[in-house]
Amino acid sequence: MIFDRLLQVAATAPETSGLRKGEDVFPYPSLARRIERLASGFANRGIGRGDVVALLIPNSPDIFAVAHALFAIGAIAMPLGPTATRAELAALAGKATPSAVVATPASKAAAEVLIADVAPGAVLFVTTDLAAIETAPMPLPALAADTPALYLFSSGSTGLPKVVPHTHAEILADGARTSGAWKLQPDDVVVNILPPNFAMGFLMGVIDTLSGGATTFYWSDPLPLALSRRKLLEAMVRQRVTLMGAVPAMYDIIAAQAGDFDLSLRIAFSGGAALKRSTFDAVQARFGIALRQAYGSTEAIMVSHNDAADPDATWASVGKPAGDAQVRIAAADTGLGDDVGELLIRSSSLMRGYLGDAAANALAFDDGWFRSGDLASLDEAGRIYIKGRSKLLIEVSGYKIDPIEVEDTLAAHPAVAELAVAGVPDARNGNKLRAYVVRRDEVSEDEIVRFARARLSSQKVPTEVAFLDALPRSSTGKLLRAKLLEL
Repeated sequence: MIFDRLLQVAATAPETSGLRKGEDVFPYPSLARRIERLASGFANRGIGRGDVVALLIPNSPDIFAVAHALFAIGAIAMPLGPTATRAELAALAGKATPSAVVATPASKAAAEVLIADVAPGAVLFVTTDLAAIETAPMPLPALAADTPALYLFSSGSTGLPKVVPHTHAEILADGARTSGAWKLQPDDVVVNILPPNFAMGFLMGVIDTLSGGATTFYWSDPLPLALSRRKLLEAMVRQRVTLMGAVPAMYDIIAAQAGDFDLSLRIAFSGGAALKRSTFDAVQARFGIALRQAYGSTEAIMVSHNDAADPDATWASVGKPAGDAQVRIAAADTGLGDDVGELLIRSSSLMRGYLGDAAANALAFDDGWFRSGDLASLDEAGRIYIKGRSKLLIEVSGYKIDPIEVEDTLAAHPAVAELAVAGVPDARNGNKLRAYVVRRDEVSEDEIVRFARARLSSQKVPTEVAFLDALPRSSTGKLLRAKLLEL
């Protein structure tokens, strides 16, 4: 299924189309041949249909090759966050125990710990050794459209990670919808700067750009974006990048870089968090291109893209549903107006349900429509405007953080009697996390932050701590989260 699409593109795309990393170029035809050999190598080492393989690989040609090799033999790719802590990796992988782990040399130690923690029988492959396992291509299995291909993770209001399975058909549908919305052509070059545990980051490189026969330019740097943005922009000029996708906080950082850059961008889209007008204006003033919002979710993948003729007038919209995606607004008492309700989604790339979580599935679907948890309205042209969240998730730099997960972690500190976490508006990141702590014993703000940093990814660590005598609660004892920001 998915590998067949790669073969189709490889048979027709020019030699200039494929993957790029630095100055290295990997044309689709040679990639397809290598992936066939790698798929055979995995199969000869016992990896096959239905086996889950965890990927501790940054977005790169390696993750493309490994994912497609797994797709070809009916195995399931499960990308994990490159910055996740040991506890987070164990919690995620424990939801879908991997038969194997593929890691880079830099993440090999983390992979070994992961295997020891949750998958003692798993096989470890290191990317630098993969050439040694490649074997002559063997017949590949015929795969049905509903064969699972990818496990992603989504965090809901319970604070526990949920496995989001996607089939071959769903991933192919996303690729067709997204490449169609972007009007990708073989001479397009798409820069990918997002991590692979983001649905957008993984799929943009592995299927969306491929579906249009265009080229993915993978870019990364060990330095933070604020210190490497000039190198990114210079690389985009050299590679003649025509399309870019990032979260709003990244655009804020990039637009602040001084200097002249002769960019070839025809589309710059923003997703993962609400776009501010100041960000839209900064990018347009700096680079002469209008940021266009896109909308999707881990469960539904790409839903809409703003391709309006007047992007300035519609800057706040995430556009109309793309391809076969459908949306409707479910009535809800939001306090934001009669036209605002919960956004429901239906499409050919929508997951069929969370893995092994009947309770979550019962809440997530309404007669075949997925309940996104986003509050939205539609204008007279059918364009979607996101108004807020009906769930607890807090958006920080494009990451959707569940406060309950952070609260559960900090509650383990012996000096914490109880606490709550809220999002505080932040000019750069959209929100920052503030922990409201009731102390059992003496503890400082620095101690709380260090405790969190040792157990959580950086984006989940509160940047502020406020100490209270008691948390605001209703007469029935329910935590009044809305009152926290008034304290």
